[in-house]
Amino acid sequence: MPVWAAQDNYQRVQVDDPYLELHTGPGRGFPVTQVVERGQWVEILMRRTDWFKVRTEKGREGWVSRTQLGSTITELGVRKTFRDVVVDDYLGRRLEAGFAGGFLQHDPYMLVRVGYRFSDNLSAEVVVGQATGNYSDSMPYYIAVLSKPFPDWRVSPFLSLGLGRFRNTPRATLVGATETESNMANAALGLEYYVTRRFFARADYRRHVVFVDQNRINEYNEMTLGIGFFF
Repeated sequence: MPVWAAQDNYQRVQVDDPYLELHTGPGRGFPVTQVVERGQWVEILMRRTDWFKVRTEKGREGWVSRTQLGSTITELGVRKTFRDVVVDDYLGRRLEAGFAGGFLQHDPYMLVRVGYRFSDNLSAEVVVGQATGNYSDSMPYYIAVLSKPFPDWRVSPFLSLGLGRFRNTPRATLVGATETESNMANAALGLEYYVTRRFFARADYRRHVVFVDQNRINEYNEMTLGIGFFF
């Protein structure tokens, strides 16, 4: 009976390369003390960045790089895959916040956002923005739902739908102008790029539809580029 038979239920993979090098620590600077030949099985005990601690059939332990461990076969007979550690860390978190800058129609625009991720594919966020124009200032604030069809891609596209309010404040120098605040809906396409284990970059194109009254609808294009962090 193999030594590991009495151990915890770790995932097992079979070596498919001619051999698997086991280092004494999680890095190429650590010496190789043993190799595991093709056809033998190892258990995956833990992960540290892009290195995995494994245990052989004889009970010996060592560290293997993600690149080499990616050439192993699972018990289902398929190639083992591992997500990028940055993406893997991102998908393990729930809260995120960020800010962005760009243009709302043709006016300079800034926004801040706070989001919560319900699953790998679905999240929600609260957004408050401010645009400063020559004739008026605009302030959209809304709640949006984001859907990410490929959350495990390091460059991840998303779709967004939002509902909220849109406040427009004319300059005091404009005669007869009054402040308005109206219901609003919007939709967006965008990309997120996971830069590090904590930070990401994000680009949005969003279309706002503002229902000023029963006979008037205003539309605004928004383009922003920003950064965020998750915790």
